[in-house]
Amino acid sequence: MDLKQLNTFVQVAELGSLSKASDRLRIVQPALSRQIRMLEEDLKVTLFTRHGRGMVLTHAGELLRVRAGSILRQIEETRADLSLEAGVVRGQVILGVPPTVGDVLATRLVERFLQRYPEVRLRVATAFSGYLLEWLHSGEIDIAVIYGSEQGANIRFSPLLVENLYFIASAQSRRGPHDAISFDEMAAQNLILPGPQHGLRILIENEARRRGITLKIPVEADALQILKGLVARGLGATVLPMPAVHQDIAAGILTACSVVDPHLSRKLVIARPMGRKASLAVQRFEAILYQEVTDMVREGVWDGKLLGSVSGPA
Repeated sequence: MDLKQLNTFVQVAELGSLSKASDRLRIVQPALSRQIRMLEEDLKVTLFTRHGRGMVLTHAGELLRVRAGSILRQIEETRADLSLEAGVVRGQVILGVPPTVGDVLATRLVERFLQRYPEVRLRVATAFSGYLLEWLHSGEIDIAVIYGSEQGANIRFSPLLVENLYFIASAQSRRGPHDAISFDEMAAQNLILPGPQHGLRILIENEARRRGITLKIPVEADALQILKGLVARGLGATVLPMPAVHQDIAAGILTACSVVDPHLSRKLVIARPMGRKASLAVQRFEAILYQEVTDMVREGVWDGKLLGSVSGPA
């Protein structure tokens, strides 16, 4: 087993096809097929189930995919750190974020980081916080912004922000930022919310359950743009943080008002695995992530209270 075989395996596993991997790697299919076969012979397991539409990982193949991805990233991080002799930050950073955070933060954050460190490759993966924690443990991502209570074995949590949540309705509602709505009044509305596994949905349903209220949710939508579009058409209202809607509010498409009795908010933390040393690229990325969130709060784009800080140069 060598690094070339591992890289070929990871590419085929990701794309599910020898022909697609051949195009990406610029290597002819017979050579790729031979590398996969040699890897299977070396490990004495079958890594793929082959069929007419492509290649599907076996259980053994899935285990190797997770391990191989982590190994290859650690090797790349080592090379990147060694390149510091030339005074350049290189490597790859894989960021995991919940869908709502990704929609409001990722574009600004990626632009700011690449302006400073253009030789670092970035990837943004979106998933619910529970999946992000699993990916941190398995080494599939390097750093994540998650909602939660800072609980998890072998994960280092850095408090980031307590964000305020708002009742979001169509422009016809005529509610303004200085208005307020009680939770009970909000719960009486038709609400358009993400699916049951989404942290925002869980937060709202838990509060409703404590009050003995059954929510009316005629439509579920995980995608932020679809959710906002349905609200703008007056099909219901929702609950979101301010950065998700500030442009829509400025354009007169949506309205936002505070939720009181109780005030609704949720905590964001930066999470990193403790089992392996973060590359310099990841360390610099974490510092710029905190700076970007700080700037969004100061600009009034993200309404919330900053928590802690990230030390080190950015």
